[in-house]
Amino acid sequence: MKQIFTILFILSISGLFAQITVTNSDMPSSGDTIRTSLTVAIEAYDFSRTGNNFTWDFSGLTPISQDVDTFMSVTETPVAFWPFFITSANLATKINPAAVLPGLPELEAYRFFNNTSSSFKDVGYGILITGIPLPLKYSNTDMIYKFPMNNGTTHESASGLEVSIPDMGYIMIDRDRSSVVDGWGTLTTPYGTFDVLRLKSTVSEYDSIYIDSIQQGVPLQRNYIEYQWIGKNMGLPLLSATVDELFGTTVVYIDSLRDVNVGIEARSLAGSFSVYPNPVHNQINFEINILKAGKAQISIFDMSGKCFYQQNNYQVNTGSQVITLPLNSILMPAGGYLVVVRIEKQLFTSRIVKN
Repeated sequence: MKQIFTILFILSISGLFAQITVTNSDMPSSGDTIRTSLTVAIEAYDFSRTGNNFTWDFSGLTPISQDVDTFMSVTETPVAFWPFFITSANLATKINPAAVLPGLPELEAYRFFNNTSSSFKDVGYGILITGIPLPLKYSNTDMIYKFPMNNGTTHESASGLEVSIPDMGYIMIDRDRSSVVDGWGTLTTPYGTFDVLRLKSTVSEYDSIYIDSIQQGVPLQRNYIEYQWIGKNMGLPLLSATVDELFGTTVVYIDSLRDVNVGIEARSLAGSFSVYPNPVHNQINFEINILKAGKAQISIFDMSGKCFYQQNNYQVNTGSQVITLPLNSILMPAGGYLVVVRIEKQLFTSRIVKN
């Protein structure tokens, strides 16, 4: 009898420390709405640390803004995108194009995924420019996850696209990704404590965008590492830290509604925002197009969370306007920065490079 109890005790203890297995059922589904927080004040944390039965404690993170990701089927996106994605994708979500490729204006845009029993892939993007659909579809899809996902699971993918945009310019993305699940254990964030797998993806990416209106091209060679902590039935990674040679480190994590100091809970799409030139040198231009006039707060943060510039009293009128900010009075070292513009109930963000 003692032996039976001993065996049961050992099995129960071992179950407490068993790693999870992530499958495609743990990915987002059509109809899911997931709130996330963004932070850049992360100098106290080392996101590279990992191991087996590891404990990651990021409970002290503080958001600077929040967003809400809403997932939908391909047939819930504008019908103009259906011919391009309906046979290759089964999931989509609205995005800000500037978050994918710095320099793109904030237009109505979607990101398309294909979730199957063997993988979760990024198929590409769809952007509406004055009602005209622009499909940015990868010639080879970008495999984000390989299933089933366990400790030691590896995969590689090479993806890219080249698209000419009528009356706007040219876009090119060339990306190589190498991924490995390099740890498992328990993750704690301000949202709670969860069992997770840790995925490390090393990415080499060459981006290029040429904008006709300013007759300027923006080539960017990006080398970055994505650390993702993935749990069961969460849809998105519980926490994702991107360590970028150009833009520094940004962290996004699943969260509940917070009262943040900069920004609002969910970005309004009733307007557009773009930054140029990017990279910037002597001055930066903010092109803002909104439906309702208001006061604008413009803030510029480095990737440690230090605020290099903040002004609260910009008057922004209905329609399109450009605010020019000279940089000679702002002592900004070369590197990556996050621009945050808040206008009443609208929030716009963009990443820039100062050279």
